[in-house]
Amino acid sequence: MTFVGHVLFFVALVIVGVSGNIYNLIFTIQQQVKTRTIQTVGLILNVISISNIILVIATFALVVSVFQNPQIWCVRPYPLAIRIEAYLMMTCSFNSFWAIAWLSLFYCIKVVNFSSECFRALKRNISSVINAAVLLSCMLSCLLFFPLFSLDIVESLEQNDNVSDIANLTCPQPSLTLRINANAYAAAIICLLCPIPLMIMLPTSVRMVAHLCAHTLALKKNQTQVQGSDSYVLVCKITISLVGVYLSTLCIVALFFIIRFIGEFITYHTLASAFSFYSGMTSLLLTASNRYLKEKLWSMLCCRKSEEQASKSHTVVTGDV
Repeated sequence: MTFVGHVLFFVALVIVGVSGNIYNLIFTIQQQVKTRTIQTVGLILNVISISNIILVIATFALVVSVFQNPQIWCVRPYPLAIRIEAYLMMTCSFNSFWAIAWLSLFYCIKVVNFSSECFRALKRNISSVINAAVLLSCMLSCLLFFPLFSLDIVESLEQNDNVSDIANLTCPQPSLTLRINANAYAAAIICLLCPIPLMIMLPTSVRMVAHLCAHTLALKKNQTQVQGSDSYVLVCKITISLVGVYLSTLCIVALFFIIRFIGEFITYHTLASAFSFYSGMTSLLLTASNRYLKEKLWSMLCCRKSEEQASKSHTVVTGDV
């Protein structure tokens, strides 16, 4: 691929990953200013949008740094820019992943009826609980990934017979210079990025599916609330789709790092494409699930009159369900 081809490719990735999130962020804040309230879904939308925007930009900056100096991972000490980019990528992906997990839990508690008094009490206070959880997870991410600023090469560079061959150039694995157990730290990060959020997303999604299936069967005998149930069906579909996008992105990113760690060559196009796909798809799904954002989009496209009724019938509002 030529230099111009590389530039066009990555510019396209940035546009795909950022544009939808900027749109969601602007109009979500606009609605919050008008109503003078920040509801739970709006807060989660803000966190996901901001995190995705920074994630795509930080990934693009990392790719540019590697493109300018393919041997940058062999430089000691690591440039500060590389450490900042790695910190922002990890922090923002953590925030975005956990925001989706909290959104799944929020919708599940709001939609599903529980017989347990404990869950009923949780349902009455779910907005406050999720708001606190979202803010705490953001604070945790800022502290959790701070040790990444100590990333460096701790061993001498292995000399390659042909250092001009960039694809075959081997560099020591990066390590933390802080006095912490690197293996335990890496295991904690992996668990917090995948298994634990997934343990929230999957059960809540499955519970919503089971509830809505039973609810739909019950409504076959009573058609009075079919339109109201459409909103919850859409919420369920969106939540499951977000989980699918999350898992797909994790698989691609994990494959990238596994190939890098075993010493094989793989371009950073894969990493950039994965995060661009994730950011673009999550912004699209969140826009489709939100009546206010969808109506604003139709009005911008001069199609509001023809789509307004369908939008009101099949989407949910930014406010809490």
